[in-house]
Amino acid sequence: MNADQLNIDDFVDYAAEYRSMLKNFSMTGDRIMGRCPFHDDRQDSFTADAKTGMCHCFTGCIDGNFISFWSKFYNTDTKTAYKQILDKYGKLTDPQEQKPQKPKMKDYTLSEYSFSKRLPEEFLKDVCLASTGKDRDGVRWLKLPYKRADGVTEVFRKRYGGKEFRWSYGSSGKLCLYGEWRLPEIQKNGYVVLPEGESDTQTLWYLNIAALGVPGASNFKARMVPQLEGLKIYIHVEPDKGGETFLEKVCRILHEEEFSGEVYTWSCRQFGAKDPSELYLRDGKEKASQEIQAAIQSAKKIDLDQVHDIIPEAVKGAPVNLRQPEGWIYSEKGISHIEERKATPTLVCRTPIILTQRLKSMETGEEKIEIAFKRDGEWHKVIYPRSTIFTSRSITALADLGCTITSENAKLVVRFLEALEAENIDIITKADSASTFGWQTGGRFLPGHGDDIVLDIEPSLRGWAAAYHANGTFEGWKDTMRPHRERDKFRFILAASFAAPLLRILSQRIFFVYNWGGSKGGKTAALKAALSAWGDPERLMVNFNATQVALERMAGFYNDLPMGIDERQLAGQKQESLEKIVYMIASGTGRARGSKGGGLQALNTWRTVALATGEEPLSTETSQTGVSTRVLEIYGGPFDVEQEASMMHQQAPLNCGWAGPEFIRRVLSTDELSIKDHYDRMVEQVYQLADGTSGSHIAGISAVALADAMIDTWIFKAAAERSSIPGEKAPLEIDPESWERAVRMARSILQEQMAAGVADVNENATQFIVDWILSNRQYFGDKVIGTCLGTMSTDQEKAYIYPSLLNNALTRAGYSPRKTLKYLADNGIIASSQKKNGGKEYCVRKWFDNRTCRFVEFDLKRFSKPVDPLDEEEAAEERDRSEKDADGFTQMELEQENPFESTEQQLPY
Repeated sequence: MNADQLNIDDFVDYAAEYRSMLKNFSMTGDRIMGRCPFHDDRQDSFTADAKTGMCHCFTGCIDGNFISFWSKFYNTDTKTAYKQILDKYGKLTDPQEQKPQKPKMKDYTLSEYSFSKRLPEEFLKDVCLASTGKDRDGVRWLKLPYKRADGVTEVFRKRYGGKEFRWSYGSSGKLCLYGEWRLPEIQKNGYVVLPEGESDTQTLWYLNIAALGVPGASNFKARMVPQLEGLKIYIHVEPDKGGETFLEKVCRILHEEEFSGEVYTWSCRQFGAKDPSELYLRDGKEKASQEIQAAIQSAKKIDLDQVHDIIPEAVKGAPVNLRQPEGWIYSEKGISHIEERKATPTLVCRTPIILTQRLKSMETGEEKIEIAFKRDGEWHKVIYPRSTIFTSRSITALADLGCTITSENAKLVVRFLEALEAENIDIITKADSASTFGWQTGGRFLPGHGDDIVLDIEPSLRGWAAAYHANGTFEGWKDTMRPHRERDKFRFILAASFAAPLLRILSQRIFFVYNWGGSKGGKTAALKAALSAWGDPERLMVNFNATQVALERMAGFYNDLPMGIDERQLAGQKQESLEKIVYMIASGTGRARGSKGGGLQALNTWRTVALATGEEPLSTETSQTGVSTRVLEIYGGPFDVEQEASMMHQQAPLNCGWAGPEFIRRVLSTDELSIKDHYDRMVEQVYQLADGTSGSHIAGISAVALADAMIDTWIFKAAAERSSIPGEKAPLEIDPESWERAVRMARSILQEQMAAGVADVNENATQFIVDWILSNRQYFGDKVIGTCLGTMSTDQEKAYIYPSLLNNALTRAGYSPRKTLKYLADNGIIASSQKKNGGKEYCVRKWFDNRTCRFVEFDLKRFSKPVDPLDEEEAAEERDRSEKDADGFTQMELEQENPFESTEQQLPY
């Protein structure tokens, strides 16, 4: 018969079943009453129906049928409970439904225990109150009662053969010290020995030594401490990690409960024995008693205020020593759970996993957990959100890293970590975490000046973070850079890398330093030199072939540090994409993106100086004005000799990562207001050099010039630091020669920006329209052959252009028609009128070709000027010179030289 088709009401004797499991059983009719086995019940709060098996506890412990009662009583699931009931009544006949029976417990009687421990049976009965009990299936076991001082037996422990233990039902929350009923006579002695377990306690009693047994390290509770007041405590420590754990747990609870007595520790290790029982079995009663008395007299006193110093090392090499949580053990073997009834550990996870610290993000406030696990003999650390570590569905992510976590044991692992954190909440420290480099709260800076900050980054960013390291020597780096700083272009690019961390202090916006020109000028070599101040330059660079998302992540991570982008030509001819990159980086803010769980992801922000190279200009005539104002373009190679550039490629990585951290160290010890004052002074000087031009670049050039003066003073001249009062920062002092040299460099770079003279995009668009009109005069008028562009005024001072054709021409040239027309109207170059809805119309209506047409009226007169007679004469001379051939003869002179050849007979070249 299939078990699923059976109704247990037909054969289960509910009255007999409940009678065997309830205390104070009574029955009235079909109603069963008794004390609930699932809580400390002093009244008959449990009731059941003898016919249906339905049961109920008035405290809410249980409310269900007999199957649910069975499953709770025997700590199993309802499916297994149902099959166990069928098996007991012989109804489980389907072989496929039967499971292997659990091994039957072995007999273990008082006599056997007396023989194995060499303790008289009468002593065990009379003094230790031990006896032999019997299960329903006939298996006998040793009964060890736990009586309170008032003589009430709260619980008892069963000991079977093969060292199998079970606690009596309802023992949870009722455990007391073993032998507590002997407290009155123990208090007369003024001291007590605390061993772990019953057998050692009984042996000490037999040796006439006052003792109280602790039922396992995890079972020493705060409620036991009052029983020990007024006594000197001597804690016995077994020579293993379990003994160390026992000592730590007892001492910590004594300290937390403000125990006022003296506490000592001793061990049988000095006699070559594990515990008092083993020592007694080996040496006999008289000698063992003398040895233990001597050990107690020489016991080491413990300072409970230093309880943290005695936390044992559960796993070798662990990043932090943690206390074992109650009911759990972690060791080299992994994580084990101690079942309360069996009091024996069961392996849960083969990998030892611990919590090392809590991390509080300074950007988002989110808390994460750093965990460590031991795999293949090594400790590994990873950081995860708390929602991952403390959720059974998510913690399986650790399996990908090598942890032996599965969907089956994940729930228990989470329970262990929860208990581990609760037990060690005072040990697991909290640290600040950051996901980016640069300035941090509290005047700290990463990398190099924030050792108490944990860098919480994705695995994909670890390569970038590792690039910030020192190699070679600081002196070697200075010797490499010093001779090349005589050239202004190289000096400016190098100083620009130090300007990046100053942007926050100076409240300066992000800008580009773009070095362009032909190959073999050392552009990339100079970029490597600039980045070598902070780390490995080859690993810190990226090129223009990267995606915009990658550049955004890089900028967000390298916050307050220079960003190196090489080879503009790799981006091809996509000028629009290049300008997007410039605007994105210069904005200092990444793209807003939604998160999987709803809401928005954390927004990337940064401050940087972008150092870029290429063989073509970064901005063109059609580039938006914002691009040219954000980019300092430096034309030409920073090296005069190609061989020097080649050497820089080799030398930059050999001595790197020294100057940047040293520069930050000096900045941290300098008053920021004095840095701002020097910056204002530099801006004033550069502004005077500019003479009213290149205003958009003055701030950037001034920031780089100030950085150059600072590194020249601090690094290359190694100026001594000014001593200051502890806690105060010294004002910035710059060597006068360094300042003057930085100003000369700024003048050189400024002159180059003035010579480049990139005009406003609207001015470029206006000039384009003028050139376009004048070069297409033949297509204006009513007698045009081909496409007509519009018409001209009779005096040729105004052009009337079809709007659609003008828009097409501007678009093809790369200009924005809408932006250009608005600029032209605002400056009165084209006519405009107000619409009824409040907007503006940039067209006029004019009669043309027998109909009224809409035109853009463009004022050409504003772009023409009277011809100077001197200019006319010079133009004639220039035409005359251009007509001469290579030998200096004009065409007329050649014809006179050879009258038989005319120009009409010559073939065109």
